[in-house]
Amino acid sequence: MNKQQPGVSGDPDGEVPTESSAAPARPAEGDAQPPPPEPESQSEPQPEPEPQPEPEPEPQPQPPEPPPEPPPEPEPEPEPQPEPPDPAPSASTSPAAEAAEAEPGNGRLAGHAILAKLQWALRSEPGDVRPHNEDFAGVYAPTIPDDAWDRGPLFIVADGLGGHAAGEVASRTAVDSALATWTKGSAGAPHQSIRAAIRAANVAVFDAALQSNRRGMATTFTGLTLAGHEAIVGHVGDSRCYLVRAGTTTQLTNDHSRVGEMLRAGLITPEQASNHPARSMISRSIGSAPSVQVDIIRQPTQAGDTFVLCSDGLWDVIGRLEITEVVGAIGTPAVPTVTAAADALIAEALARNTPDNVTLLVVRITTDRPVPAAATRRSFLRRGRGGVVR
Repeated sequence: MNKQQPGVSGDPDGEVPTESSAAPARPAEGDAQPPPPEPESQSEPQPEPEPQPEPEPEPQPQPPEPPPEPPPEPEPEPEPQPEPPDPAPSASTSPAAEAAEAEPGNGRLAGHAILAKLQWALRSEPGDVRPHNEDFAGVYAPTIPDDAWDRGPLFIVADGLGGHAAGEVASRTAVDSALATWTKGSAGAPHQSIRAAIRAANVAVFDAALQSNRRGMATTFTGLTLAGHEAIVGHVGDSRCYLVRAGTTTQLTNDHSRVGEMLRAGLITPEQASNHPARSMISRSIGSAPSVQVDIIRQPTQAGDTFVLCSDGLWDVIGRLEITEVVGAIGTPAVPTVTAAADALIAEALARNTPDNVTLLVVRITTDRPVPAAATRRSFLRRGRGGVVR
């Protein structure tokens, strides 16, 4: 937020007395009043010694020429040197830079759309505990009528690992690579396409870690596509995908973590898992090795189904019953849209001081008709059994 020096005062005073010391000016006043002139003449002898030093200032009238010299006045031009304090204003604008840094890493993300057969909303926040957002999310869902789509939509949530400047790179690289793989070339079978997209993301993150000397960076990955009357989830890590249907929330994915493995093996209870010190230790991730094992989950769909994809910054502080309550109220005055549901869940997670970045994707199916409706995608309608394919 980030003066002209005065001229020499003796010079003009010297000029005036030298001119006033001229005798003719005083006699003129003496003619008008003879008595006063004599005392003035008496006082004049006293100034006369002053004119004697003043003849010395008479050479100084030459210095008065320097006052005409505006070069000292250019010295105020160095006063534009206060313009170098212009950096100070730049320092004052630094709060704006700090405001930009208020959204570090991958920053805050928000997006939504209402399509003919589905609605979706995305939110990602750094939170108040971590200074950088290492989560990232992405969506492929064209706004053109879905009978013109040659492949289904794709929704992705990724939670980066490896610290600032590594986790954020890993999550963004994985999402960008998966979306690029999903949209290029001819569409294949949905479950094969999502597996291929995740494997491409794994290679991209692994290679990026070698090239940028960020060894150890990795990310979780949870992706959802819709294929006719079926939802297909590709999953690696401990981000989650929930299905909210008829007042019940079901976790479709398994957590690839030490605690998740112990829980599935019956070594600990869900209550112990929620507070276990190893609950943040990931056992499978994108980019930590040249290849990765991908879980594929297939789930039949119906109108009103809502899928919630989220990072652990949300599910660690928001329980299933609360997700059911918020999502089940979509379409009511309290929660009119999926965007309102996403906002409410994110706000509640932040209010509870979630210890991590928090990212959420809410996808709601609003029709009984297949999504997408392309007639050539017969494979969309073949299988309707839920389960996990590895």
